[in-house]
Amino acid sequence: MPADQTFVNSIKKARAYGIGEFLEILGELSQESTKKGHLERKEKELIVLGIAFAKQCKRCIDIHTADAIKIGANNNEIEQVKKIALFMRATPHGNEELWKSWKSSWHEFSLGKGSIKAQQRELIALAISIIKQHKKNICFHIEKALDDGASKEEIFEVVPLTLLMDGAPALSQIPRIVKTLEELSD
Repeated sequence: MPADQTFVNSIKKARAYGIGEFLEILGELSQESTKKGHLERKEKELIVLGIAFAKQCKRCIDIHTADAIKIGANNNEIEQVKKIALFMRATPHGNEELWKSWKSSWHEFSLGKGSIKAQQRELIALAISIIKQHKKNICFHIEKALDDGASKEEIFEVVPLTLLMDGAPALSQIPRIVKTLEELSD
């Protein structure tokens, strides 16, 4: 069963059963980062690490840095994830001129050399945008991820990772993600 369908089924179960079962389903989702899917385990761990940096959760950063290293991430990749989180933190809101400048700077950063491919950078940035509930960034990074070669399935694999790290706020962004993907497919 595709990852996005598993996620949708889990949400349906949560609504039908109530909170106790919902917590059990979240436990199932917590295994998402170790499951084989469209994204490699290391890619998923770097996405979760990006969320940890964005949330500035020391415990989460320590855990996910250690986990990333265990599965083969190197210091350059971890440093690049930090830079992505810093870049995302600098996203302007409510100022169109600054937004245009930020987008231009992001394009340069995203396409620059580094140990993380542009597509993976976009997925990390998307995950951070989801937990921050930044509508413009969500749409922007979905489009950029697709342009850089990410599949819809890879984009949907980001969603359970954001839910694990952020819960309900991330859940509220699912309609925006689906709508953006539908609009970009037309």
